[in-house]
Amino acid sequence: MKILFEAFVKLPKWYGIIIVLAYSALVAEYMLTLNEQFMLRSIEITGIVKIFMQISFFVTILSGIVVWIVLCLLFHLTALLFNGKAVFGRFLIVSSYPYTLPALIILLAIILLDGIDIVQTDDVMKALQDDSRFQLIVSLVNYSFIPYYLLVACIIHYLYNLKWLYALLSVVVPVVSIYAVTELFKLVM
Repeated sequence: MKILFEAFVKLPKWYGIIIVLAYSALVAEYMLTLNEQFMLRSIEITGIVKIFMQISFFVTILSGIVVWIVLCLLFHLTALLFNGKAVFGRFLIVSSYPYTLPALIILLAIILLDGIDIVQTDDVMKALQDDSRFQLIVSLVNYSFIPYYLLVACIIHYLYNLKWLYALLSVVVPVVSIYAVTELFKLVM
C-alpha cells in the first residue's frame, strides 16, 4: 500500500484536477441521463426546460467540486485532531487520484442506464423501483465511494503518519457525521 501512496505523490497535480472534473462531469451526465430518460418522459422538452437542464448540469459540476473540497477538508481536520501532521494542499491533490474509482462506477452506471427501457406507465417511479437492473445501478452509485474512503484512509495513514485506527476514524467520523445530519434533516422536514 505504501508503494501505491508513493506513486500517488509522484503524479502531477493536474492529473488530480482532471480526475475531479471528470467525476463531477460524469455525475452531472448521470443526473441528466436520469432526467431525460425517466423523469421527463411525460413532459415535452421545451426551450426553457433545456436551459434549466443545462444550468443544472453546470451547477452539478460545481457542487461536485465543492463537495470534494469540503470532504477533504473534513478528513484533514479530523486527521489533525488525531495529531497528524500534513499540509492540506498536498492531501487535497493526493486524495483526488482515488476519485477514479467512483468516476468509473458512475460511467458504468450511465452506460447501464442507456439499456433500461421502461414502458409508458402512469407511475414511472414505481416501474423503476421494480426494475432489478435499475436497482443494481442505484446500488452501484450509492456504494461507489466505499473503495475511495478506504484508499483515503490509507493516504491519511501514510501522509499524516497516523496509526491505522486513527486513519480510518479520520474518514469514518466525517462521513458518519454527514450521514447523521442528513438523517436528522429528513426527520425534521
